Amino acid sequence: MGLLNKLFGGGTKLDLTLDAAQIPAGGVLSGRLTLHGGKKALTLTSLKVRLVYFLVKSKEGSSLPEIDTRVILDQTLASGEDLPAETVRDYEFRFQIDKDTAPSGDGVSYKVMAAADIPKVADPTAEATFTITEGAGMDLDVLTLDDAYARWPNLQSDDEEELVDGLRDVHLACYSERENLQVLEPILAGHIRSGTTEVRKQALEAWANLLDGFVRKEHLKLLNELAAQRTMDRDFLREVITAAAKFADEGALPLIKELARSPDPEVREEVAQQLRFAASDKFKGKLDLLQSMAADPVDTVRAAVIGAYSDYRDNKKVMAWVAEQIGKDPSPKVQAACVSTLALLHHHGQGALTLQVYERCLGSEHQEVRKELTENLQWLGEENEAAIRRLAERLLADRDPEIRRSMAWQFVNLRDFPGLAPLVHRAAADPDPKVRADALFGMSSVTEAPQLVAIYRQRLGEEPTESIHWGVISGLRDHSETTEGQALLQELTRSPMSDIARSARELLGAE
Repeated sequence: MGLLNKLFGGGTKLDLTLDAAQIPAGGVLSGRLTLHGGKKALTLTSLKVRLVYFLVKSKEGSSLPEIDTRVILDQTLASGEDLPAETVRDYEFRFQIDKDTAPSGDGVSYKVMAAADIPKVADPTAEATFTITEGAGMDLDVLTLDDAYARWPNLQSDDEEELVDGLRDVHLACYSERENLQVLEPILAGHIRSGTTEVRKQALEAWANLLDGFVRKEHLKLLNELAAQRTMDRDFLREVITAAAKFADEGALPLIKELARSPDPEVREEVAQQLRFAASDKFKGKLDLLQSMAADPVDTVRAAVIGAYSDYRDNKKVMAWVAEQIGKDPSPKVQAACVSTLALLHHHGQGALTLQVYERCLGSEHQEVRKELTENLQWLGEENEAAIRRLAERLLADRDPEIRRSMAWQFVNLRDFPGLAPLVHRAAADPDPKVRADALFGMSSVTEAPQLVAIYRQRLGEEPTESIHWGVISGLRDHSETTEGQALLQELTRSPMSDIARSARELLGAE
């Protein structure tokens, strides 16, 4: 220990961590400095971080090489700060690497060097070596850091709402510009580490979308660190799970497996959901993971797993197993998930299996299962019109008015089957008023305007209730530009029901 440290207590230390040890030319070098204060109160005069270029080349006539050293970037992170005894402070830094920067190799190397100027003690220092790779192959539209801030100025805002809006805009841009926006990764990572709860959540969502297909080891490291946190907000946890599912085929499979074994059933359910909606189709290990979760003791988890099997509709063995669960698993949630997963099998030559299961489900004691049937008839394909007619007719005669109501409403999704119109026309005379109202809406997709408006006029005359009026208004949305539809809407603008009159005017464009 030096004399200064002996006199003034010493103990100061500077740690340097890089977010990535390999950066493409044109990319961003980022990291953190952790400054540990001394045993006594001190003052930080300045904290600087530099990017240093080294070129080592042989020197003619000498056994010693010639070394060219240049500071190519310099940044002061802090100055004039008091350092109470034993304090620990973190500082983040980012360097935009010029796209013309020479890549490492052939005697070229780079270091990040940091130093804290602290009077009365030996100045703590830290350094780290990193590699700059070729930026070739990058699109000419790749953004620089300055470009990014110019495009999304809210990313530098101190206002939480504005910052969240900026992060949300970046998230959306990633869908079409992901490759050209990689410069934003350290910015998003910084907000994930140090933002408010809402900022961290939105930054993580954008970060995961940005890196999908571009994941590196340091990204997986950050994700694992986030997953290890035990006190995170539930919404933030969902984003962690979503990111892990997105990255499962890029190295995050061990993490998603660990999350799938969580003692928290909500976490396991979210894993299954995101394996369906966020993960790549059929990545290596996905089916094995789903099979390991299929016997979960919680039915909502099992139902989510059944939903994730949708990626394997072309696998006859898997779909046969799904069909068997209708009779084996007592949970209506699981059975309903089976109905949904089997809906599109006719695209894979297994339509007969779907119809067989659906016919059996008509007699299910569970309302949830029969309701799922009403919502999936639309996917059966035009070649199954006769079967759809048979199923729809039975569902419109169901003992439960909620099932009849759902089936009547679902005709709005059966526009490719105008031949089924008489079924929903009859439903408009159902004993239940809610079924009658939803049937008026449902028939709008399978009935031409002249006949539809005639039916509407008749029903309004027979039953001028508010619910019937709303059924008519809803059904006229797709017919508001027809002569018949406009005539009826004009009449409804004079309705004594103010909400009905206003909606009619809106459909006519009068408001």
